[in-house]
Amino acid sequence: MAHSFFLGVDLVHDDPSVEATLSILEKEQNGTGAPTQFRLGRARQHTEDTAEALADYLQGLVAERPYIGRTSIIVNRSAPGGEALVTALTDRGLDPIAAVPTGGSGTVSGETDEVAVHLGTTDAVRTLANLYRDGQFTVEDHTTEAASHLARSVQRTAEALDAADGNQDTPAAAGHSLDDLDDPNTYLTSAALAAWCGTERSFDPSQHLKETPRTEDPRAGGPEG
Repeated sequence: MAHSFFLGVDLVHDDPSVEATLSILEKEQNGTGAPTQFRLGRARQHTEDTAEALADYLQGLVAERPYIGRTSIIVNRSAPGGEALVTALTDRGLDPIAAVPTGGSGTVSGETDEVAVHLGTTDAVRTLANLYRDGQFTVEDHTTEAASHLARSVQRTAEALDAADGNQDTPAAAGHSLDDLDDPNTYLTSAALAAWCGTERSFDPSQHLKETPRTEDPRAGGPEG
């Protein structure tokens, strides 16, 4: 049984304080060939006075058990205060992935001197929703407001994908649009970044992303990158 953790960070604002939405996903795989499972470990909004103070908080968080030594951090760099947070985490030796969500689909690896990706927003949200649809992502026993928002958002997005795929078995599927895929709320964004990172990274947090990140929808039937 292998476990690793992925902390997705989206920032809501950075003036006068820095408010972030945090999602930690636990990745588990039981044996070779077994489906990978993701479970929500933590979801919350957290506010600090500065990006440096938020970086200190995150450093303490990933130093806790069971996260210590097994957690990868991915930050929405384009969000308010995102660049400052990436810098502060890097200064603390935490090696965050700086993600730049873009409209639509497609992923481009960062330059060789940084761990960064320009990630299609639709791809990241679809990754999370597809894990939920396939029973590979669960939200259990969480009572925080952030976790509740996330659970509702993921379910709504999965239902929209069901409708788009022609599956009307889900009662609430009809009438949903795909707007959430390209314009997600902060709860979806933080969890989607963590989920995308978790599908692209090995169980060893010291390893970088795959050289050729997967960008296409696996349901489309094409070859994976």
